[in-house]
Amino acid sequence: MSDYVAETVFIGNWGRFQQMVFFLLCTTAVPNGFNGFSIVFLGDSPPHRCLIPDGANITEEWRQVSIPTQVVNGETEYSKCRRYRLDLISNFSALGLSPRKDVNLSQVPLEGCSDGWTYSKEIYQSTIVTEQEFVGALGGPRFSGGECSF
Repeated sequence: MSDYVAETVFIGNWGRFQQMVFFLLCTTAVPNGFNGFSIVFLGDSPPHRCLIPDGANITEEWRQVSIPTQVVNGETEYSKCRRYRLDLISNFSALGLSPRKDVNLSQVPLEGCSDGWTYSKEIYQSTIVTEQEFVGALGGPRFSGGECSF
């Protein structure tokens, strides 16, 4: 330890300069911390479901049932990554059939969200996920944001 003290004696004691350098270095950590943790909020994936395009020629009754529901933690919610085949739903609607009455929805095949997703705006107006549609086949985020992996 005496060799270390002998070699660093020219630096001087803990004085005003060292305190100023220490303080300035510590103040840079605050904005870097905000930047590092901003991805937690900017990259959050809000509740979402398949988009049924406005141009789809279906009645409101069929629009309400065009996405299957599932029970998650005791609550019924729309599927995040599947919908009933839109071409079949359009045909049923054009024929004047009623869902669940004339058509057994469990017999209608499912398809992926080929037209994109619609996102809930209850919590966030916009996130990276909603702007770039970073939801994958399983309905979760599919990108890596630096030190935070989703």
